[in-house]
Amino acid sequence: MSEKEQDPLDPHSDIFWEGPEAIRKNIPKNPPVITVDPSPIVEEPYRLKPPSPSPTPSSSPSGPTPNCSTTLKRSAGPVKPNTQVHKEPELSEPDAKRLKETATAFGFGQEALANQIKVNEATEGFRKLYVGALGPNTTERSLEQYFGRYGKVSYCQVVRDRETGMTKGFGFVTMLEPAMCQKILAESVHVVDTRTIRVSLTHSTKTYDWKPPNPRKHEEKIELIHEVANIDVREGRVYVGPLPDNVSPNILASHFSQYGIVASTNVSRAVHNTMKKNFGVVSFRETMPVKRVLQNPRHFINDQYVDITLSKFAMETFLSPTTLWMWELSWSVTKEDITRYFMQFGAVFRSMHILNPMTGEKKGYGFVDFVDPGNVRKACHGAQNHKYFEVKGQRGCYGRYLPKNLKRDLMYMEDRFGNLLLRQLYQRVPDSGTWGGGRDHQESIKQQGAKTTTCKLPKSMLNVVVGEDGKIVADIATDSKTKISLIKSAPQEESCLFHIVGTAENCKTAQYMMQIKIKEKLAK
Repeated sequence: MSEKEQDPLDPHSDIFWEGPEAIRKNIPKNPPVITVDPSPIVEEPYRLKPPSPSPTPSSSPSGPTPNCSTTLKRSAGPVKPNTQVHKEPELSEPDAKRLKETATAFGFGQEALANQIKVNEATEGFRKLYVGALGPNTTERSLEQYFGRYGKVSYCQVVRDRETGMTKGFGFVTMLEPAMCQKILAESVHVVDTRTIRVSLTHSTKTYDWKPPNPRKHEEKIELIHEVANIDVREGRVYVGPLPDNVSPNILASHFSQYGIVASTNVSRAVHNTMKKNFGVVSFRETMPVKRVLQNPRHFINDQYVDITLSKFAMETFLSPTTLWMWELSWSVTKEDITRYFMQFGAVFRSMHILNPMTGEKKGYGFVDFVDPGNVRKACHGAQNHKYFEVKGQRGCYGRYLPKNLKRDLMYMEDRFGNLLLRQLYQRVPDSGTWGGGRDHQESIKQQGAKTTTCKLPKSMLNVVVGEDGKIVADIATDSKTKISLIKSAPQEESCLFHIVGTAENCKTAQYMMQIKIKEKLAK
């Protein structure tokens, strides 16, 4: 190994450290002297703006020179496109003086001018009031009627939930002049709809102003809310129909629980009722949820629109396919007159001029219930909405559907009144008549032929088999697809005759159903 090449593992040869002597060996004996040219130092005055470099042809950029000032009119950083830069509001001296006087009148005189401007913008010139602790039945009409005593109301709004239509308990009222708001705030107690409310200036710049897409429908909804608030509800129960086949009581409870605490729900299937349509019953623990349900004009259950009524009587008449409605009736028109007129379109099962069961006052509208749904189409043939008829020299209207205001009047009728109307509707047992014979009966006898069967029953069983106003025998004839006629008997006779027309199997079915009714009565 040569002298230049040393073994790094040899302890006697340390190539990393040779002591201070090795350092001194590398220092030259005569180091070079560095001379500094002294030049006078020019003290420039201090300034925030940095000196701009002298432009050169090669380094000068094309276009305008960028602003390098450190005193910017806005906060540093990039700005989004189409973003308005906030500018401090500038008021003239008269406007500032007028604003200060108004702010002092409302208790903001000691605030800074910038804060006074913010309050002025939030309150729309010290004219906008916040009203809280509103009752569930308070509407814009109630607020406008109350605050109209202090001056003209420019704008009024009750904030509601867009899905259910229920109020959120607060709203806004904008007066025409600030002096009117000053009079309102001077009073410590305000009572609207028998409830004490809170009134103050609006301090939030957040706006709840919402313009409905259809102002006319929005006004109708406000009218409905105000109308429901004035009705007397004593029963916490509503009827819902028609329902789809896949609706269960749990689905009804889930839908109506948003209006209040649901006590119970039930669904009546089409095969178990006379309307042949599904409907439900929802019972609440209180009566206030019933008003909340009625204040929502449209209810959808499983994507199907349903009607809401407070009585089973109203739900039956709405869902029945054989019901024809009449309105603009004279007070002298009775149900006998109605039946006599509409018998020209087919057999009439029942009819009624609806009245107030407590006072006996007639309401000017009613219905006629045909035996066959085809008679309704026959009566309304060629009419788009309604047709006219004349009874006792008085002109009235009839059609498949009631006008909205009359329909709501019947919807608000509770069971305590509806049951009284049902008793008046079925107040007698007929001693003769014909029921059935509809389209199903005609089709069955065309295919298999007709047969007439005669059966005799005691008169004491007429109320069991025929029912009040023929309700029971009409259901038997409809379900068995037959035509049943009751022959009027002499007063001294103790039995009566029934003629059943239909196929042999359908006649046996009708007889069997009559026997079941009699056995149920005897078992009691």
